[in-house]
Amino acid sequence: MLDNVFLTPQKQRELKVFRATNIAGDLNLAALAEQDGMSYVEFYRTFRSLPTDLTTDAPPDQRYSMSASAYRQLLIKQSVPYQIIYATYQADVTSLDQILSDLSISRSTLQRRLKNLKTFLAQRDIRLDLSHVRLRGDERQIRLFYWYLFSDVAEDVSELMPEIKQWLPSASKYFNLPATAQSPRQAMQLAYIQVTLGRILNGFMIDKIGYVQLIEITQTTVLSNLATEMNFSESELVRELTWLNEILRHSPYFWPPAKVANWHTIEGLSERLIADLNLTSSTHYYTGLGSYLNACVSYVITCDLPVVIWSLMTPPASKQTAEIKQAIRLSLPLLPARQVQLLTTNLSLILAPFIEVQELTVCLWLAVDPSIHNRVINCLKSFSPFALKFIDGLTYPADLVITSQALPDDALTETPNYQWENGKSITKNLRDLLELFYGIVQVKGG
Repeated sequence: MLDNVFLTPQKQRELKVFRATNIAGDLNLAALAEQDGMSYVEFYRTFRSLPTDLTTDAPPDQRYSMSASAYRQLLIKQSVPYQIIYATYQADVTSLDQILSDLSISRSTLQRRLKNLKTFLAQRDIRLDLSHVRLRGDERQIRLFYWYLFSDVAEDVSELMPEIKQWLPSASKYFNLPATAQSPRQAMQLAYIQVTLGRILNGFMIDKIGYVQLIEITQTTVLSNLATEMNFSESELVRELTWLNEILRHSPYFWPPAKVANWHTIEGLSERLIADLNLTSSTHYYTGLGSYLNACVSYVITCDLPVVIWSLMTPPASKQTAEIKQAIRLSLPLLPARQVQLLTTNLSLILAPFIEVQELTVCLWLAVDPSIHNRVINCLKSFSPFALKFIDGLTYPADLVITSQALPDDALTETPNYQWENGKSITKNLRDLLELFYGIVQVKGG
C-alpha cells in the first residue's frame, strides 16, 4: 500500500523487476516480463538499470545481496515523500528551504512528488504543513501513521531522537513491557511507545482520548518526577499513559498473533497473515467470527478512531512456490478456500481498516488473489467519495463485500454483498452476516 504513496512509477517497476529476478542462475527475461505484465523491452531496461553493486556478496540461492523486502525499504527511505515525513518528525527541522537544498529539488518538483502522499494523509484527516514541516490533525492518527510507516521500513525511531531511549524504560514499565522486545508483538508495542515519546518531546500531546478504559496510575512519585523532567503536567502525562494503555492493550493493532515457528523469516504483516493462515484449520467459524466482529466494531466506535493497517499482498517473487506462480498465472486464489480461518484468528487486522465510524461503511476482502478486477474497484470508488480510505492498496476481488449502503445493481454480479443496517442492532447484523458468510464457506468447501 505504501509503495504507491512513496515510490515513483519507475521505482515501483524497479522493485517489481527486482523481486522477479532475485533468483540464482540463468533468467528467462521474456517469461518473467510476461508474468509481471510488462513488455520485454520495459522489463529488460529496468533490469539493466538496477544498481550493479546489488549483486556483490549475494547468497548462493539469490542474485542480489539483499532481500526484496530490504530493497523495498531502501527505495522508500530514499524517496522524496519519505524524506519529508522523516523531517516532520525531527524537532530541529522547521525550514522547507533547508530540505529543498538537501534534496536538490525545486518547490514545483516537490509538490508533484508529494501528490499521492497528501491524498493518503487526507484520507486519514492529516494535513502536511510544508511551511513549518509538520503534520497537522488528530494526534492519535498522526502517531499511528508514523508508527505504521516507520515499522514498515524498519526505521529506528530512537535514533531520530536519542532522548527517547532515556524515557523508554519509565514509559514501558507501566505496561509490563521490557525495555528490549522479547517477541514481535512487544517490538510493535515498544515501537509505538517510542513514536509517542518522540512526539511528546517535540511538544505534541493528545488532546482527546474518547471513551477508553481507564488505568490506575501507581507510583505517583515516579510519575511526578517524570512529568517534571519531561516538562509537562501530571494530568497530561496521565492522559498520555491512559491512551497508551488503550492502544496497546485494547486496539486490534497489538492483539497477540498466532504462533509462527519460523517467525524470523516472516517479512511484514501481510506475510505474517499468510503464514498464520497456513497454520489454521477451518473450524469454529461462527463463534470466532462473531467474537472478532463484536470486538472490532466496539473498539472503533468507542474510541472514534479510523484504523490504518497493512493490506494483504501477493507474496514477493522470491517466496513464491511453483503452486503460487501457477495460481498467479491462472488468476486463481493463492490460498485454499477452506483456510478462511483467517477470519477467526486475524479478522481484527482485516476488518478494522474498513470501518467508517459514523457510517459503519465496511469492505471486508476475504480472498488473497493476485488478479485485478478494475470494474469492481472503480465501482466502489464511485459509490463512495471516501472509499479509497478503506480500500486503498487493495486491488484483489472479494469473496464478500460488506457496506453500509446498497451497491448499484450491476456493481457485483457474482460477489455476495451484505448491507450493514445502522438501524439494526449489532447482534442482529452479525447474525445475518454470519449466516451469509457461513453459506459462502460451505459452498467453497471450507
